[in-house]
Amino acid sequence: AGVATLLLAALPVTASAAQETSAAGEEGASAAATLEIDRAKKGTYPGGLSCVTVTGAQACFEAYGDKWWVKDTVADGASAVVYWDNYRNGSLYRIGRCENRLGSGNWGVCNKNYYEGSTLDYQVCVEDFSEGELIRCSPVRRVTA
Repeated sequence: AGVATLLLAALPVTASAAQETSAAGEEGASAAATLEIDRAKKGTYPGGLSCVTVTGAQACFEAYGDKWWVKDTVADGASAVVYWDNYRNGSLYRIGRCENRLGSGNWGVCNKNYYEGSTLDYQVCVEDFSEGELIRCSPVRRVTA
């Protein structure tokens, strides 16, 4: 439920919001975490990860290295985005997203750094950035960093 709330709160995102840095990386960060927005860099998917899929997008979390792997699977002009909420000791600690704007068929990777043992709720979505439209999202999945 946290990610769905995040999605509604995060859209639309302005250019200035995309340039903000998170204060949530500091010890004792408040529950009002700053949205962390990353653009995926092209990468080679390592395989063997647990993934979540929706028509047009796939996302996987690689716990060793805290990497988000995101793939746009349909050439429809929209992009694949993974939205995540990070919980530490049961409290919301960080929020963010990893955007794959590399085009259909390409895997992108966002390298993060989470506290070991913290919880991540995530979902993959298809988003049309030119129209500012969220098209569809997968169910939320939970993993441990």
